[in-house]
Amino acid sequence: MGQMGMLTFGWQVKALRERFYATEFQGMYDRLLATIVEYATPADVVLDAGCGSGRVFRHRQAGRVRRIVGIDVTDEPADNLNIDDAAKGDLRSLPLRDDTFDLVILSHVAEHLSHPEAVFAELARVLRPGGRLLLLTPNRWHYVTLGARLLPHRLHILYNNWRGVDTRDIFPTAYRANTAGRLRELSEGAGLEVERLERFETEPEYLAFHLLPYALGVAYERLVNRFGWLSRIRVNLLLVGRKQPA
Repeated sequence: MGQMGMLTFGWQVKALRERFYATEFQGMYDRLLATIVEYATPADVVLDAGCGSGRVFRHRQAGRVRRIVGIDVTDEPADNLNIDDAAKGDLRSLPLRDDTFDLVILSHVAEHLSHPEAVFAELARVLRPGGRLLLLTPNRWHYVTLGARLLPHRLHILYNNWRGVDTRDIFPTAYRANTAGRLRELSEGAGLEVERLERFETEPEYLAFHLLPYALGVAYERLVNRFGWLSRIRVNLLLVGRKQPA
């Protein structure tokens, strides 16, 4: 039996990904970063909304755009290396002027929103006409999300701590903005034209505690990515919404 066949229980994210995926395979953050790079220009002012510490998603746009501001309800943006300026505030009532930003990044924040209508309205308000919201969030109909909704938050913390996630990056989830239809509704209600709304499956990192469940997750990934009629149960939702000119 080869080395990979002898894997015991314990997180093996890098080893398993290298076995099952080519180096050019794009994970969820690779896809979001590629989208940011596609739309960002050196003259842009960018808002990273709900940016947190920047430990999880390191998009490294500071210095590639004119300015990037990070805002979060916590104090963690102070140490975020992705941003130039840090601010503290609630996304439902941003302490920012109208028509300020060319791009807004919302990475794995939508699933935590208890009042998504208010947040989308605020993000649209601070976008300049023609500016874009770039959003990544999990799909509520995916097996990981469905399972997570059945577990109390304290078990989320224990599970993610076991797999090496900093517990400061684990927050309660609401999943009130987590279907393609709901994202379209929220965007259009805030005056954002939906330019792109993609659903895609990535590597089953949540199952990287053992070879067998990971291999089953890979089979699921390849199945749902192959057939368009299964797109509804892919794990990631990637939205590009453009603020309509006045």
